Amino acid sequence: MALRAQHPCREQPQSSRNPVVFRRKPSLVLRALILAAFPLCLTAPQAFAQNPGQAGLSAAKSGAPVLLQRSDADIFAATLAGRYAQGVDNPKLAAQAWARAFFRRTSDLELYDRATAANLEVGNLGMVVRMAKLVAPSQRPPKAVLALAIEALGQGRYQDVSRMLEGQKFSPSLTQFATHLRAYALLGQGQGPKAVDLAAQGTGNSELDDAALMSRAMILVRAKRPLEAIALFEKARGLEQDSPAGLRFFSQLLLSVGQRDNAEALLVPLTERGSVKASAFAGALALVRAGDKGNVALNVQDHVSIGMLTLVEAMRNSMPPTETSDLLFLLAFLHPTSDDVSAALGQHLASHGYDELAEPYLERVSNLSPDFVAARTELAWLVFTRDPKQALLQARELASKYPTSFAAMTLLADMLSANRLDAEAEAAYHGLIKQSEMAKWSPAETWPLYFGRGGARERLGRWPEALADLRLAKAAAPNQPNVLNYLGYAMADRGENLDEALTMLRNAMRLRPRSGAILDSYGWALFKSGRHEEAATVLERAAGLAPNLAEVADHLGDVYWRTGRQEEARLEWRRALSLTPTAEQTKALEDKLSDGLPPDPSRAADAAILAQTKPN
Repeated sequence: MALRAQHPCREQPQSSRNPVVFRRKPSLVLRALILAAFPLCLTAPQAFAQNPGQAGLSAAKSGAPVLLQRSDADIFAATLAGRYAQGVDNPKLAAQAWARAFFRRTSDLELYDRATAANLEVGNLGMVVRMAKLVAPSQRPPKAVLALAIEALGQGRYQDVSRMLEGQKFSPSLTQFATHLRAYALLGQGQGPKAVDLAAQGTGNSELDDAALMSRAMILVRAKRPLEAIALFEKARGLEQDSPAGLRFFSQLLLSVGQRDNAEALLVPLTERGSVKASAFAGALALVRAGDKGNVALNVQDHVSIGMLTLVEAMRNSMPPTETSDLLFLLAFLHPTSDDVSAALGQHLASHGYDELAEPYLERVSNLSPDFVAARTELAWLVFTRDPKQALLQARELASKYPTSFAAMTLLADMLSANRLDAEAEAAYHGLIKQSEMAKWSPAETWPLYFGRGGARERLGRWPEALADLRLAKAAAPNQPNVLNYLGYAMADRGENLDEALTMLRNAMRLRPRSGAILDSYGWALFKSGRHEEAATVLERAAGLAPNLAEVADHLGDVYWRTGRQEEARLEWRRALSLTPTAEQTKALEDKLSDGLPPDPSRAADAAILAQTKPN
């Protein structure tokens, strides 16, 4: 399990003329202490001094001392901090450490690359731009170039945008993104026809060309060609593109040209379904029915951010999730106060396990935003990981303010279930399912309700009914990691269909590799399969990713006990007790701390113990 240790290589107060001395062969005792506190401290200073980014353990084997000037020692410490932070999965700390190392030696391009990558990962675009300005243009990675172009666009330096991006070599998706940035820059220079022509250029990739339809339509609107824009929006809808911000703008565009019936026809199907996303269109439909005349005269920042957001959302299936994050971070850098961008970025980060990064973006979504319910729903789940009762209070408050919102009522049912108020939750899900059946929703739309009801029934001891609900949910959503995780864990915990359970949990990990809860389920399934050593390794990783989940510590304690590590097991069980477990968990943990685990007859050593205790 990843533990935080105080950095033992703290620099001593020395003048620059009196260098810090590092010796490569410390005593065995000192080496053991260093390894216990911070394994990376054995990285060779000599190799580091020549190339900090490549310094490794192998060069630490020779015997002569190495002298590092104070500035080198500062870089060495920052580099170790960066490696350590990455090792314990703390991307914010890693970004700060690598940037600190680079600013100590701005000529080191490997430090620059590491610092840029680390700051891109956490969306610190201001730092990326600051560092990029200290290196030659030819040394800047593509996303740093895009960050500089975004800064120029936001500052109205439109000619600089074209100059920075023209001739750059990007990946196909980044090329499309850069092309549209250049088109919006041309609009800023009053060159509407050129902007329209540039955005219409094909990439040779039909999927990426289709992804650009809404953004091209936004450019046409800015170029005062609304009817052509409507045609592109309609084509995008025919391809089932569903960017909430883009479709809301489309409804406003239809209103602005007098097509009220078409605007209503666009929005009604989007609001009839009870998903969280459906709540994003309810306000737009209300405006249509209230006689709103439509407003497409957005300020430049809003117009560009919405247009580029539609492009990123349409391209997300054509690029890795990390690249989607990077592009959304760029848009947040362009327009930090955009509710549309904040909601999209927060939901994307949360869905891929970056909870700490997601939370501030979700919190900044205004209660006047159509995305408010969706953002608060996602935020409630982030709060739940540290304070389930507070998350339930937030869900009750949201449901009381939006009683007609199916999404808000579903969140309440989910939170009741997550807080183990299962009878109340089962009734809530049952009522929602009845509503969905009356509306003739498809299984693809109702699987979250069956999933929720199945979980509540499973905990109420109604396993056959629960299994039926959970299999319905899995059939309708075979790649939904939460469904795979719950069903896989429930079967493994009962010792049923262990091979099927392990397969489901491996698929869930592939879909959400940073989820401590899913890793915990997989580790527990390995444990139930008798693969205890593998289970210990997986559960240690889970504890690092989800240090506040009592179940993870409880499971890790069980695995340690079965592998003969009784003291470590008790430490984990005590830690689980400190993490506010349920009353049932508390009793079980107290029993384990008192008596340990009972012998397992499937293990030879335990079977021998049981045989000795049998009465004659």
